[in-house]
Amino acid sequence: MQTREPNPSNNSPAAALEARWQRFGVHRASRAAAPLTWSSGWPWLDALLPGGGYPLAAVTEFLVESAGRGELSLLLAALKPRLEAWPDSRLVFVEPPHRLNAPALDGAGIDRARVPVIRCRDTAERVWSIEQLAAAGGFVAFVLWDDNLDTPALRRLQLASEKAGGPVFVYRDLACARHRSPAALRLAIQSRNGRQKIEVLKCRGPAGGTADGLKAARDRGWAPVQGTVVPTEAANRESAPMTGTGTPRTAGPGSAGPGTTMNANAPGRSYTR
Repeated sequence: MQTREPNPSNNSPAAALEARWQRFGVHRASRAAAPLTWSSGWPWLDALLPGGGYPLAAVTEFLVESAGRGELSLLLAALKPRLEAWPDSRLVFVEPPHRLNAPALDGAGIDRARVPVIRCRDTAERVWSIEQLAAAGGFVAFVLWDDNLDTPALRRLQLASEKAGGPVFVYRDLACARHRSPAALRLAIQSRNGRQKIEVLKCRGPAGGTADGLKAARDRGWAPVQGTVVPTEAANRESAPMTGTGTPRTAGPGSAGPGTTMNANAPGRSYTR
């Protein structure tokens, strides 16, 4: 009579416990489904990121010393293929610190007519604007500049990202790295002697690390005016507010300039022309 040896892997208490966990949808981290990501456009950066890219429906923070250190060009490489994949979609810039450089966007392959720019009075309006646009749909990504976001605001942005199925990128001052954040990914960007250092401060997954000694080219994302950049106040004077209520209306194809600038009002208020 042939006997069958017991399989210790199937009859061990650990295996039985794991099988019970799986019945309730609990899995080991190593076996969990990998998060959805999309390439940053830079192989050396993808190598540092879990899944080989930015998390798709989550908040990513760029913590920078000051605007114009290459941080916008770093992101443009990821935005171009995403716009190409969805020809009818747009991306939105909320409160950029300077006027965008139209030739730089063209050179990066970004259609300016698909990049509306929103100006807001405060952090509350910026978060609310992204929530409304996420609910409206049709956007592949949201890019926000704001140093005053707190944990509840970042969690609201995370929910908006999940609703839209697209990432929210947030630029904040490097000093914000001292504070905890619910963002899925946090990158610190520093420049020293013409070299750039990018460090993964937080990520979801086994990757992470630092890319040091990268050549930091001058950021071509901002518009130069006699050797400087146009300040936010000048961009506000050039703004073209929209009218209506409910969700912010965004510019469609054929808009002049690097996207169309809009002013967002607080919830319950109308847009004025």
